[in-house]
Amino acid sequence: MEMNFSNSKILIVGDVMLDKYYFGRIDRISPEAPVPIVNITKEESRLGGAANVANNIASLGGEVLLCGAIGRDLFGRELKLISKQRNIKTAFLQINTPTTTKARIIGGKQQIVRVDYSDKLELKSDDFKVLKELVYSHLPEYDILIISDYAKGLITETFCTQLIRHAQKEGKRIIIDPKGKEWEKYSGADIVTPNVSELSDIVGYTVPNTDRAIEKAGREILEKNNLTSLLVTRSEKGMSLISSMPPIHIPTFSQEVFDVSGAGDTVVATLGICLAAGYNMTDAMKTANIAAGVVVKKIGTATLSIEELAQNMGKDLK
Repeated sequence: MEMNFSNSKILIVGDVMLDKYYFGRIDRISPEAPVPIVNITKEESRLGGAANVANNIASLGGEVLLCGAIGRDLFGRELKLISKQRNIKTAFLQINTPTTTKARIIGGKQQIVRVDYSDKLELKSDDFKVLKELVYSHLPEYDILIISDYAKGLITETFCTQLIRHAQKEGKRIIIDPKGKEWEKYSGADIVTPNVSELSDIVGYTVPNTDRAIEKAGREILEKNNLTSLLVTRSEKGMSLISSMPPIHIPTFSQEVFDVSGAGDTVVATLGICLAAGYNMTDAMKTANIAAGVVVKKIGTATLSIEELAQNMGKDLK
């Protein structure tokens, strides 16, 4: 199959974030307190959360619309600008809460501290109404709905249920990147993509990272929450697809792991873009596994290009 995702169209709704990195060197300890002084030499801003899912899709050549809420602040403007530069269409609702931002200060090769802005969004009922209408008006143009839940206040039970019901009526496939313990709101989704820790949280006990334990817990969750399938990401053990069909387990692709942050975003993005391109579930899953194996070799929230993906799959671009 030719690796071309230019006709894949994905709509993402979720918690958008800005990831900022301040790199510097440490030469001395502060005279004011026993803390290191970091002299900043480089600053980077990257798309995080749902915005990183969108960035992965755009990087692979797909068409994406990103819907979410940002603040009326400098970080919000920066998020919009970077999205535009990355060829990501946006439909952002501006609210009075600060844009969700995570700023990391790194001295040498070590993270010294992380500073977070706005851990929870404060949205009013009118805000949800406006955002819902935005999504409803654009959804007919897109193949797949991805809901990227980072538990920052956007993906409430009511809002999530409304989105899923509407997407079902429109005949769209729904992929959920979950968070928290309230999975009733994901009822009716086609694919939910927890990691083992998130699976343990929702099932209520620690799930060992073995095929049999993942299958057992996965089936419990599918039945309890009226879901079609779970794609469980299992770190060094690869990933597993639990559905009404026999389970599929595939080993990890990456032999080297530098940073797992954002790997889940890459899995969701690649899965969505492959399904929109007509891949079957098994092939989409294998491709997502390879994509995740590429990004964990990179530092921070990262993406990969279609050339990198094709090269790692042993395919030549046509």
